[in-house]
Amino acid sequence: MPLHAEAERYLQLLAQQQLPSMLTVPVEVTRSLTTISPPPADTPPLGPVVDHELTGPTGPFRVRTYVPSSAAAPKGICIYFHGGGWVLNSIDTHDELVRRLTAASGFAFVSVDYHLSPEAKFPIAINEGAIALEWAATWGIEQGWPAILAVAGDSAGANIAAGLCLKVRDEGGPSIARQVLLYPITDCNFDRPSYLENAEGYFLTRSEMQWFWNHYVASASDMQHPYATPLNAPTLQDLPEALIITAEFDPLRDEGEAYAAALEKAGGTVQLHRYPGMIHGFVKRFEHFTDGRVAIIEVGTWLKRPV
Repeated sequence: MPLHAEAERYLQLLAQQQLPSMLTVPVEVTRSLTTISPPPADTPPLGPVVDHELTGPTGPFRVRTYVPSSAAAPKGICIYFHGGGWVLNSIDTHDELVRRLTAASGFAFVSVDYHLSPEAKFPIAINEGAIALEWAATWGIEQGWPAILAVAGDSAGANIAAGLCLKVRDEGGPSIARQVLLYPITDCNFDRPSYLENAEGYFLTRSEMQWFWNHYVASASDMQHPYATPLNAPTLQDLPEALIITAEFDPLRDEGEAYAAALEKAGGTVQLHRYPGMIHGFVKRFEHFTDGRVAIIEVGTWLKRPV
């Protein structure tokens, strides 16, 4: 279908701001332009939201825990990784999204403020994710909550979530039951049809993705590592069931859908939903996109299904 009218309006709004291209300014400048909007009027009520400090391979990092408002115990715990090309954003930029996912799912959430690239290159974020997963499992046991663990993320955060599932399968760790991947990075092939069709003009560009990758990895071999590009994994067997959401006008569309097909071929349980007319990042920008709100409910409904 054609580009959705809400996407057209959002892209026009971005153009009017005349922000400098991240390709032409220092990383610090692009980070400084990241805005944290005030909470909208319909922010859902929750239980306690608390920041914690964990210790990782490059020093301390934060996680933020979100507990549903219900008096009943959470249905499980979901570890969330924010998007931003491994270079941008934080748990603060994604705070409102995670609040809504918590309310929609009945899961407690642990949002991970992993160290950003290029200061902290692959695989530091995934290693910090593993530490956060261990911590979350212990935290849930201490609270007496059901031992259902999930991981989720958007874009680069979905890449970290998928890589963490592979790492836990290969190296051990708390068992992950479910993974939610919102328009994930799963490959580094910039010549897929969706990369060429949506190279420019739809928010995320092909050139920006190449820029992100160059900041995330230290070498070509790292770029091909299965924990960085999950489609390169020798096998995708024995991974958590997955919900994968893609957007029609997104350079990452094809690799997300290819990952869904590969997981299913390996015997996994996968639900794939492409949102027609949408662009990259539409779920996080739910204030601009009706389908962003729809997707949040879809994720919540999928997570809270009975085991």
